[in-house]
Amino acid sequence: MDDAREPVDRETRKGFVPDSLESSVIALPLMKMMTDEPAQLHDVVIDLNLNFPGGREDARARVAELIAEVPPGQVLRGPEGGAQYLFATLHADAIRAIVKADRIKSEGDMRRRAIFHVWPDFQIEALA
Repeated sequence: MDDAREPVDRETRKGFVPDSLESSVIALPLMKMMTDEPAQLHDVVIDLNLNFPGGREDARARVAELIAEVPPGQVLRGPEGGAQYLFATLHADAIRAIVKADRIKSEGDMRRRAIFHVWPDFQIEALA
């Protein structure tokens, strides 16, 4: 162990909020975008929990249900079928709300969370 390292104070460590573990589910680039542009709609990729009881289909159904519960204006965009990812266009508050609601419904058991991670859906461009 390196004795020169300072102990980490979990209460003040940047990027981590002990009372809300959303920063472990919402990717940091997306968190920054949400902070910088809170009223903006954000295109996101929702990575489903592959260990969710009932599998991907049940995880996908839970996420669709959570999105339906947030204020209007949010859009869930496929794909349908056995894919591991869902695509959505959501406001920052809606992203936080669905992550929080999923955490509450899981009753603290990570295996029962439908959402594994939420990423920004960046536009891709050809390099050549």
